[in-house]
Amino acid sequence: MSPAPKFAVIIPTRERADVLSSTIQTIIDQDYDNLSIIVSDNFSQDDTAEVVRSFSDPRLRYINPGRRLSMSHHYEFALSHVEDGWVTIIGDDDALVPGALRKVAGLVADTGVSAVRSTLCKYRWPSPSSAGRLNIPMSRGTELRDSATWLEKVLHGEGEYFDLPMLYTGGFAEKSVMDRIKARIGAYYHSCVPDVYSGTAIASVTDRYLFSHEPLAIAGISRHSIGTHHFSRLQSSEAVSPVQKFLSEGNIPFHPDIPVCDDGITPRLTHVTFLESYLQSAPLRSPLPANFYEEQLSIIAASRVTPDADADRWMEDFARLHNLDLAAACRAGKRLRIRRKLKTMLTRFRTKVKTAKLREPRYKLSNVHAASIAAAQYLFASQNRG
Repeated sequence: MSPAPKFAVIIPTRERADVLSSTIQTIIDQDYDNLSIIVSDNFSQDDTAEVVRSFSDPRLRYINPGRRLSMSHHYEFALSHVEDGWVTIIGDDDALVPGALRKVAGLVADTGVSAVRSTLCKYRWPSPSSAGRLNIPMSRGTELRDSATWLEKVLHGEGEYFDLPMLYTGGFAEKSVMDRIKARIGAYYHSCVPDVYSGTAIASVTDRYLFSHEPLAIAGISRHSIGTHHFSRLQSSEAVSPVQKFLSEGNIPFHPDIPVCDDGITPRLTHVTFLESYLQSAPLRSPLPANFYEEQLSIIAASRVTPDADADRWMEDFARLHNLDLAAACRAGKRLRIRRKLKTMLTRFRTKVKTAKLREPRYKLSNVHAASIAAAQYLFASQNRG
């Protein structure tokens, strides 16, 4: 029997001491011995270091670059502290489901893959106006996916970037895969959106990966969440919003073929975020086809389902930058949207039906650690029933 693989769980954090403790606890609670936990503190000015020191666990390690880094450069710094084995990066308001690392180790032993991705539970942290909420996908089984095929699916709008083997909450990869990317590009990360970029990059250098339909992690949605503020353009209660902090830190510039909106970020279209990372990881693949940008504009137009002035202006800028016929792309996008409408409706219906919604006070959901316990108990009970 081969030895249990070594796991390094990286938690990049920055001034989020209020949620960090619960996230760390979900890693410490893993029933897996060959484990190191690296909390990489991006020069926080709050109680982050004290939170880490409050845990008395020899597997836990605290690192700090000594100065503020952009998100991607911070991820690069943190990943450089892992020498070998398997690695996952988890958000500081997210969680691993109890037993996740043991399950990943078993899947790796059975399949020999070098990357694993899973569906995610979604946990909304409590706020002054609402209690904690937890959604749990109830699908089961695993799927061995061809990396190139799924990268093409997402590129053509037939999948989402979280279908790819992202090295972020719910994603695991051998360090050797990341080393391969660094050897070819010069860095682990080459985009200002490191989680999405990792999915395109890993899919570009691996033949296959395993997708678990049973969730292994929980994506936390809190007042700190950059993605939530990005796609919803939420007004933050803080003096400086998460998105403003993100933009102010000298990150890797957006790809020159991707325009930005007036506020300095891309529009509220997930395919644009994916496309930026796809272009940044282009050195890992064959050259782009001649009609690439024309096709992508049609796909982006198809994904725009609600009125959005920012998205409209962005598509105009993208068409102008690449000398494209926007009206023709919008017509093609409309036809594409109509063809996919039934499939989209069915997918959403299945997702809704196969999602359990846990609410307080029946379940204890005061923080992401409590949510991880509730998720594990619910999944265990449902599997025994089924």
